[in-house]
Amino acid sequence: MESYGDSLVHVLATLLRLFSLMLVIYALLSWVIADPRHPVFRFLESMVEPVLNPLRKVLPPIAGFDISIVAALMGIEILRSFLLY
Repeated sequence: MESYGDSLVHVLATLLRLFSLMLVIYALLSWVIADPRHPVFRFLESMVEPVLNPLRKVLPPIAGFDISIVAALMGIEILRSFLLY
């Protein structure tokens, strides 16, 4: 039988996976949607930018590419692996 702590860990891991999905969708939409005022884009932006902005201060663009999303995804996966294993 799972304990309360195990259930909480799985919920946190699922939330982190959902946030990763939001980051990927945000990155894809930033290439596709020409109007940054689109409601879906604005919602995703409000959710992911508080995480990406501090990373951008530490990680400058490499050859003009913003790598903050890649760094965030890597960090989330590392955190998930610590939670689950």
